[in-house]
Amino acid sequence: MKKTFLIFAALFLFLAAAFSKTKKEDPYNEKKLLSSERTAKNGVQSILSSTRYDVLDDCSFFVKTFTNKMKVKKGNYIYRGGTDIAGFRGHYDTSAYAVQMAKEARETCIAAIDRYCADFEAKALNRKLKYTKTRQLYGKTEVYVEFGVAMDMMNYKARPIATFGYVFENNSPYFVIHMDKAQNLVLKGKSSADYGNFETIVLNFYFTRKQALALKEFIKNDNVDALMGKYDNSPIELDAQNDAAEYLEADDTVPETNKKPKKGKKSEPAKSQDDESYSESDEEITNIKY
Repeated sequence: MKKTFLIFAALFLFLAAAFSKTKKEDPYNEKKLLSSERTAKNGVQSILSSTRYDVLDDCSFFVKTFTNKMKVKKGNYIYRGGTDIAGFRGHYDTSAYAVQMAKEARETCIAAIDRYCADFEAKALNRKLKYTKTRQLYGKTEVYVEFGVAMDMMNYKARPIATFGYVFENNSPYFVIHMDKAQNLVLKGKSSADYGNFETIVLNFYFTRKQALALKEFIKNDNVDALMGKYDNSPIELDAQNDAAEYLEADDTVPETNKKPKKGKKSEPAKSQDDESYSESDEEITNIKY
């Protein structure tokens, strides 16, 4: 009897050890996220987003405005130091968002971009399909998002499911990263009488082929591994934007007035939606404003 008990005990311990090894680690666990945080030289801690990740090269993407127009936005590629987490940040409506992806999420996004580019080249993108279907054709994954009132004051966080696909706007296709609403993890369990922003808004980040391929180059494993290898965890300098993160000045640029067409000159007819051809949006990003 004792021998049988010992056999079962040994078997239990073996199975428990095997299970613990195969148990999947949370890609956005608190220990990993905290390990990337650095102290600024003036002693400011992680209230500023720039102490949580490195802000690297400029990037750009499109968002849809309240008037249903596509507008290009300037942002930055970001890397969470010493981890496998990388992504991009930028303004969306009245807030700032930082979309961050661990290794598995990055690989899902890269595979989606490759499929989109292949379908684009093969003229296989179908504008007749519903957007709710095309926006999730290439896969989905969980991502980590920080958001707030300004680029360096993102004090909220969420873990939405991102889907990858495409959408047609004005006869031009875009690769799209779509995220439904997700719970604000900072305000989880708080009273609605005292807090707002309990969840994120629905997010749609649109990319031309050129923009999508640039994102792919940044988040691919070789690049992130290289960033990890040369990561410096020493205190960082904060730029002037951090010192004035509480407010953003309005853009006072006077827009140019549209010239009226000359009399007697007929405008070109719009392309039929049944036309199977499509052209890509202008990818030259100039005079980008937040």
